Amino acid sequence: MTVKISLHPAGDDKLFGQSKWWGNPELPVDMEYPHYIGEDGEEYPLTFICQINCSDLAIYDTPLPKEGLLCFFARIDYYLGYDDPDVPGEGVWPADDVRVIYIAPEELPRIETKILIDEDDMPMALPCRRIEWQYSDKGREDCDGHKLLGLPFMIPWDDWDAPCEGWKVLLQVDTDEADDFTLRFMDDGVFYFLIAPNDLKKKCFSRVRGFMISM
Repeated sequence: MTVKISLHPAGDDKLFGQSKWWGNPELPVDMEYPHYIGEDGEEYPLTFICQINCSDLAIYDTPLPKEGLLCFFARIDYYLGYDDPDVPGEGVWPADDVRVIYIAPEELPRIETKILIDEDDMPMALPCRRIEWQYSDKGREDCDGHKLLGLPFMIPWDDWDAPCEGWKVLLQVDTDEADDFTLRFMDDGVFYFLIAPNDLKKKCFSRVRGFMISM
C-alpha cells in the first residue's frame, strides 16, 4: 500500500498537533529540537520536513501507529538552497543526519511548538503546508511525489546499500518547488527515510536512515 501526499497552503493556520509539511514541529516540552554534529564539531539543527498525525491514517490498512505524531527531520538545508559544504550526497546518510520522532498518544498533552530563530531573531521555518492524503492498496506503488510507504520511485539497483538491505520506504520526499521554496536533491532526485521491516512491524522509529538518489 501507499499513501500519496499533496500539499496545500495553510494560510495563517499553524496546524498545532495536526499533520503538516514545513512549519514548526510539536514536540514534548522537555524534548530538545533535534540537531546533528557538523564536521567542525558544532551542533546544527536538522530541517523539519513534516509531522504526521497518525489518527489521520487510522482508517487505512497501514503498519503505522493508529495514534500519536510522527515527526521527520533531515539535514537537507543545502538542498533548499542554503550553504552546507559537507552535506551528504547520494547513498546512505550517516545515522545522525536524519531523525524520526514518534510521540505517543499519552505524551500529546505535553507538546509545544518548537520555533527556531536565526541570529537576527527571525523564524527559520518555511511556511507550513496542509497535507491531503490519497490512499491506495493497489495500482502503482512506485509513483513519484511525496508519499508514505509504498515502493521507491527511483532506485537504480536491486537493493539499498548496506546497512539498509531489504529495508522499506517509510517516507519519500521528492524534488519540489513553490513560490516560497525550492527543494532539489541534486538533479531532480529523491530522498527516502528507510526503515527495517522488523522495526516497522514493532513501530520502532529510532533506527531510521536517510538515502538520496539523483537522476
